[in-house]
Amino acid sequence: MKIKRMDFIFFIILGIITIVSIDFIINEPHRVFIENIARYPPFQDLASGLLITFLVCLIGNLLPIPTPYTFVVCFSSLPFLQINLLIPVIVALIASLGCLVGEVGGYFVGRGASAFISEEQSQNLKKYQKFLFEHPKTAPFMIFIFGFTPLNDDFIIIPLGIIKYSLLKTIFWCWFGKFSLMLVFSYNIINICSLLGGENWILSIVSMYLITIILYLIIKIDLIAFYNKLVEKILKIREKS
Repeated sequence: MKIKRMDFIFFIILGIITIVSIDFIINEPHRVFIENIARYPPFQDLASGLLITFLVCLIGNLLPIPTPYTFVVCFSSLPFLQINLLIPVIVALIASLGCLVGEVGGYFVGRGASAFISEEQSQNLKKYQKFLFEHPKTAPFMIFIFGFTPLNDDFIIIPLGIIKYSLLKTIFWCWFGKFSLMLVFSYNIINICSLLGGENWILSIVSMYLITIILYLIIKIDLIAFYNKLVEKILKIREKS
């Protein structure tokens, strides 16, 4: 059985997390570092924290694979959360702008650089391209959902570039999705930051395993097929009623 590229990447990431886990078990200084990372000087200074946040979010969205870059938002925001409730908004804004700069590159890949798209990915992109042609009014909602969730934004951004969807609309809805997601982390809603490093390194490692597995499952789901099945069920229910 042929192993697909995404499956290979998934196993590589799990391997890296396992190596990191073993390292933390063996080396106490490394455990201390991850548990106190938000207390280190770069994140105690708002300006340097914002710069780090912007760069990490930019790089995380430039990479062709899903990257857990959101952890940096927690480290930049938590030291100031009790001081001023507006600071997390600033952190989320800077983070979302970093994300947006990276994502806009994907739009222009769709505009004129389709040669960079692998054959495997191209098949998935064609499904979204066809769907967007048939359902143009769903584009803003889909852009927002892909921005707000761990879904790979390229699956929606690149097809939008191919069909020459409005760049301004793409930028706005992509940014709005990212900004909403960053607010969740900057305000530490439902104590989500505790899963990404901090007080308990064991919890952080376990959460990294879970996040990786969930990301993999989300990516493997054929959203277009899921949507079509859902519509069919709704239509059948309406016909019976």
